[in-house]
Amino acid sequence: MLTHQEIKRYSRQLLLDDIDEEGQRNIANAHVVIIGLGGLGSVAARYLIGAGVAAQCKARATAPSCEGKLTLVDGDTVDVSNLQRQTSYNEMHLGELKTNALKSELQKVNPHANIELKSRFADSKNLHTIIQNATCVLDCTDNVTVRKAINKVCVSAKVPLFIASASGLTWQAININSALNESGCYHCLVSHIKVNENCISQGILGPVVGMAACHQATQVLLYLAKKAHANIKWGHYIHADAAQGKMQSFFLPPSANCEVCQ
Repeated sequence: MLTHQEIKRYSRQLLLDDIDEEGQRNIANAHVVIIGLGGLGSVAARYLIGAGVAAQCKARATAPSCEGKLTLVDGDTVDVSNLQRQTSYNEMHLGELKTNALKSELQKVNPHANIELKSRFADSKNLHTIIQNATCVLDCTDNVTVRKAINKVCVSAKVPLFIASASGLTWQAININSALNESGCYHCLVSHIKVNENCISQGILGPVVGMAACHQATQVLLYLAKKAHANIKWGHYIHADAAQGKMQSFFLPPSANCEVCQ
């Protein structure tokens, strides 16, 4: 059973059929890995911690301990240009590692949260170690090459992967679960369409990144709460135009020649 304090803290989401008490325990016990702590990762992390990820509930001696963990991965430092859209940081964090700065802010939300830091950039050499024992991974990077590497490792390990991105006035997202073997992967996607997901070359409006992060965090929480019975879609690529209020999506079939998922 959840404690009185836990029920009070998470009361609004416990009212949802998609969460409930069992789902809340699942959220607390999950190991979530966020790769990239910019406008996407920092915002998504705040919502995940607020919802109870890595909550470490040990209130009763007879109750099972929550063994969840939030792993934050990034080798970058906070720059003044980040403050336009990366809402977890402020001028007091300038020059500080994003992992350290974000952990400090997240602990203000839940000082008991179990947060692990990996202050390095993810690449093909360290990704296997980074996602070890992960319940799911959030790809919040802004580099297609790194995304391909994350996708490859997650597909191989059959770890659910939640990808989001934003550029200009649009945002994109896709959920990939290779264990289901029903849809394509990120490698299939970039083989089908040209992906321009770099805010440095395309520019970006801060709230647009926030929209993508909120979608990504929502999908992750719904998955963690109910796992196989989660009310989400796998393999559907979403493209949203924030200026026009339009959203398009299509199902991404597996590519017969994909060297990653086939």
